Amino acid sequence: MYSIKYNTSLLPIIVTIIALPILMIGTSPTFVLAQSNNSNLQSSDEIDYTGFHSNIEQITGHIEKALFNKINNNETNTLGHALHPIEEVLSLVTIPLSNADANLNKTYFDSLYILSGLANPGNSTTDQFENQSVSSIDLSKKVIDTVVPPTVLGSAEHNASVIRDLLTVSAAEYTEGVADGKIIMELEYQDGSAFIDRAYGLFNSTLNILNDTAVLSQLQTDFSNLTSSVQNLEDPTVINQIVENINSKLVPSNKTSSTVDATVTTEKSSEEYVTTIRGLLNEVITAYESNDKLKAKELATTAYLDNFEYIETPIGKELSDRGETLLRENLSNQIDGNATLDEIKQTIADINKVLDESISVLNSP
Repeated sequence: MYSIKYNTSLLPIIVTIIALPILMIGTSPTFVLAQSNNSNLQSSDEIDYTGFHSNIEQITGHIEKALFNKINNNETNTLGHALHPIEEVLSLVTIPLSNADANLNKTYFDSLYILSGLANPGNSTTDQFENQSVSSIDLSKKVIDTVVPPTVLGSAEHNASVIRDLLTVSAAEYTEGVADGKIIMELEYQDGSAFIDRAYGLFNSTLNILNDTAVLSQLQTDFSNLTSSVQNLEDPTVINQIVENINSKLVPSNKTSSTVDATVTTEKSSEEYVTTIRGLLNEVITAYESNDKLKAKELATTAYLDNFEYIETPIGKELSDRGETLLRENLSNQIDGNATLDEIKQTIADINKVLDESISVLNSP
């Protein structure tokens, strides 16, 4: 769940950016999160290309929704969507992008920070914001092309896996944003809609994604049904069923259903997500002890964004809010702020207490 809890430590940075000419992109500001003296970057065989591509598509979706809200004079949501990539997703793409092209990594971060600055009320006209949005989206495309090899990017198997990932994330966001036919968290609802749009765009642009024209036609109908169901604020169970239906059909022509069955139809249980979070938190401590703060931030972000978000609904609001504050805000801010190792360990111990309580809730009748 991404509520509007802005990291106030970023705001002076954003204001500073806006005070400078746009040409400052060519300079070397010290605040750029992608800069790191640590040379322990991921090698190409360690990169999760599906996850990387999906994360950049999500960033693009946020930018598109930020522009949509800017045009419709919703400054709160404009800023929320512009800040979300910086506060969460960027730490997941920093290492592979830095490894592939450090200059592009810096340029991309600069571009997104500038967009966030322009999103602040009164800092830009709609035309200025639109121009920067288009520039950031163009860079997003370049980032994907730079990191993901052409042989992977051009494969139906890869694109199908990205589409499935985007749809799975969109369903989770929608579940957070809608209840009883009403929008209860607008950013999450818009996230779900944006990621569906990105998935559908990738589906339409992927050549030979399936050889079976009958299934392709069914998928077109399914996507149309998904879009209209989201617009009509159908119950989240309906959205999840449609997404599962699409994902089960979205099997590339060179794969059998059994080959991809585990990744398409098998979902993690909430208990498995908790186990994954605990393992990632242990890795955070190891990385931080080794002074690899970039890796520690990436692991902490993965623990929250790719795992904790999926248990927020079943564990309830009180535990969800506590866990989000500790994991998404406190731990990330401590890593960014060079906290002591003992402080990091204490926060992780507090997170594990929340996880302990979560397991009790999940196992209760």
